[in-house]
Amino acid sequence: MLRKIIRPTSEFYNIQIPKEYINQEVEILVLPFDREKKYQDIGDKKSEVIHKSAGAIKIKDFDPLEWQREIRGEWDEREEVLNRL
Repeated sequence: MLRKIIRPTSEFYNIQIPKEYINQEVEILVLPFDREKKYQDIGDKKSEVIHKSAGAIKIKDFDPLEWQREIRGEWDEREEVLNRL
């Protein structure tokens, strides 16, 4: 597999096809690459989980299984809505 991220300076770009790909079907994709957005999305998801679970262990009579069911219940509700559509 060949993957390369470039910053083109014109509309034309020449590529060299590796010898092992000659006489085979290959797929060539041209997509915009936004490194900052990609890492920001991951960071947002992590911070959301941390925000929801922060301090959970400090709670008296904390039941981790009940907490887990509650968190997963949010996804079950979303699934029910999607199934109705």
